[in-house]
Amino acid sequence: MKTRMIKIISIVLFLVLGLAAKIVNADFIFDTPTEVLNVNSSSRDFNPCISADGLSLFFISNRPGGVGSMDIWVTTRETIYDPWGTPVNLGPTINSPVGDGGVSISSDGLSLYFSSARSSGYGNGDLWVATRDTTHNEWGTPMNLGLTVNSSADQCYPSISADGLALYFSSNQGGGYGAYDLWVTRRETIHEPWGAAVNLGPTVNTSAYEVDPGISADGRTLFFASDRSGGYGSATDDIWVTRRETTDDDWSEPMNLGSAVNSSAWEDYPNVSADGSTLFFRYSQSGRWSGEDIWQAPIIPIVDFNGDGIVDSADLDILIDNWCTDESLCDIAPTPLGDGIVDVQDLLVLTESLKEEKVDVKADIAAIEDVLIQYCVAMETGDLELWLSLHADDIVKMAPDAPATFGKEELRASTKPLFDNFTIEMDYNREEIQVDGDLGFARGTFTATMTPKAVGDPLYMDAKTLGIYKRQADGSWKLARNCYNSNVPPAPPAQ
Repeated sequence: MKTRMIKIISIVLFLVLGLAAKIVNADFIFDTPTEVLNVNSSSRDFNPCISADGLSLFFISNRPGGVGSMDIWVTTRETIYDPWGTPVNLGPTINSPVGDGGVSISSDGLSLYFSSARSSGYGNGDLWVATRDTTHNEWGTPMNLGLTVNSSADQCYPSISADGLALYFSSNQGGGYGAYDLWVTRRETIHEPWGAAVNLGPTVNTSAYEVDPGISADGRTLFFASDRSGGYGSATDDIWVTRRETTDDDWSEPMNLGSAVNSSAWEDYPNVSADGSTLFFRYSQSGRWSGEDIWQAPIIPIVDFNGDGIVDSADLDILIDNWCTDESLCDIAPTPLGDGIVDVQDLLVLTESLKEEKVDVKADIAAIEDVLIQYCVAMETGDLELWLSLHADDIVKMAPDAPATFGKEELRASTKPLFDNFTIEMDYNREEIQVDGDLGFARGTFTATMTPKAVGDPLYMDAKTLGIYKRQADGSWKLARNCYNSNVPPAPPAQ
């Protein structure tokens, strides 16, 4: 957890300092982006859109097996913890020979918005919608959104709001501020037609490209891509974000997401999961129209309110002091931007961080296994100092038919005669290792042959053992309790 918190603090400092570009003054940060596994191909894969339940990921690709030059595909999974399945083309009902792009799924999973240049439209690219009765039904024939929304220009890359009443998109139609601008069309209810498209205005749009909008589930955060000045690349797209306090307020001045997500390459087509935990986007090193893969970046709320490097009761005190206020520092839920009030939702996120130390269990088990290996090496080489170094200062050894030994000095005194007078061959068989926080438990069996260095017959031991290990301040593991019971000694080997 300490390493994790140091990483978070360093990112937060970078966000606040705003090096090289205008950066989000955020109450969340992004963890290291990774490629979405089982989805990408050697072809172009971009424009991800995850369903509200997190079980379907729609995207655009020109991979083999499609209907047109660009098609809509979907990959699914059984639970949010399972890997993504093999992508499936949505077929000729949705896709057309001329190519289709820009996909957005409604929160109920029953309406699929996309852009297409098919011949039955009004211009270079129109916005369309296909619907279905249930998520188990096939998609119906797509319908054009009509001239109220579309025009003779290009309308593309829609993003539907969670309530289904606002549809954001990119367009180069007249009345804008740059090459492509962000626009929105609204309706009063989901049963009414869409109203005239409205430009988001000069606070959001510039003389450059503003494209690929991605609206958050609460409608208060809008991610988008732009090649405006102040980014990390030269004439490449970065992902930016603009916010508003409520859905009735104006959008704020956009901020760059920073180097945690953006780079000198191309990052665009942002889409945030409904729970605010993950940002999906396209990453390309070779250009806007090539070398495209779908990536994801976990969104992490900042719960170290006082910035001291740990999440503890002091942060809980700060949250309680700001209870029922709109203090953005403590308004961490729902992620990524909260809901405008510090309440029980924020408390739940904080308490999860208080109780959930993120531990690399596999690494801890490997570290305990290494201690066991070194234990056997020390016994067989007669290295008493190495053997003692593997024990915690408060070690307690409980051997059969002998008093318990407490601490390293007693352990040294009781064990030194063994090392001085015998040569030891030891075989340890590990049966189980488990880790729970800062404690580890290793269960196994061992046999040992102890041959006197002077004269005498060898001694044999066959035992079951349980070792309790403790994580040390430096992160290492040491044996803290050593318990074993001797079985009936086996017969000496035949001479």
